[in-house]
Amino acid sequence: MTRRIEDIAGNLELQLQNKMDNIDFFFSFALDKTCDVHDTAHLLVFVSGITKDLKIMEELAAMQSMKGTMTGSDLFTEVNACLDKLGLKWDRLAGVTTDRCPNLMVINIGPLKWMQDKVTEINPELKLVFLHCIKHQNVLCKSVIKLNHVKTKTVNFIRIPALNHRQIVALMEEREIEHGDIGYHTTVRWLSLGKVLKSVWDLKAEIQEFCEKNGKDIPELSDGKWMADLVFAVDVTTLMKELNTKLQHWGLFVHEMYSLVKAFMRKLQFLSSQLESNTLSHMQTLITSAGTHPC
Repeated sequence: MTRRIEDIAGNLELQLQNKMDNIDFFFSFALDKTCDVHDTAHLLVFVSGITKDLKIMEELAAMQSMKGTMTGSDLFTEVNACLDKLGLKWDRLAGVTTDRCPNLMVINIGPLKWMQDKVTEINPELKLVFLHCIKHQNVLCKSVIKLNHVKTKTVNFIRIPALNHRQIVALMEEREIEHGDIGYHTTVRWLSLGKVLKSVWDLKAEIQEFCEKNGKDIPELSDGKWMADLVFAVDVTTLMKELNTKLQHWGLFVHEMYSLVKAFMRKLQFLSSQLESNTLSHMQTLITSAGTHPC
């Protein structure tokens, strides 16, 4: 079994090298950093280029484990090793895109500075284009949309104690409820808050019944203003999730992603004008709740 896995890995690596040999024009990198459960950092290197037959190629080029420090020099060394392994030339590098990791974002002293110096050494007239992942800009909305007051500790009360979690799941299975469970909200992927809030809204009756049986008081579920803010947050986070999903489509160009963001901004302006006139035709959750919890 081990030999078969090694053979498959070797074949995939050979296919990747053959694809790299077919790149006849400029290519670009996307760098990302992640940590596993053992706090070992991994540098992900994605490569995108145009082949000789004018087709766009995007592949995961390497995943390098960083067991020591992660200085700009360390990261540059790993990227350089990846280029040498794939047979790519520095003078063909056109741009680098990074995520929000501070180690990767620093231009003056980080790996981006080392890359620019390497390219300048080969071709003084060539200047790299550095971009920040456009999808991470969505996180900025978290500081603009005030959602802290609609975050309820009820989810933690249900999920963290194993007994409570099993009991609420059993209750939903007994009533054949579609959700089946309530998810956690993680700060790293803040859009997961939309799913949590939606499940709280859909299961509000079951949650209130369960908590009352367990001696947990939830005054928010009886507060009309709080419920109105909750359903508004459900609709807004749903719209943000739809935008995020569109931005993750394979093979999108920057101008296409920019058009999606601009269209979304115009959509928000339109929705704002509708809300001012109390028109809720595009806010589905608000429509269903308007009769019970006026906004």
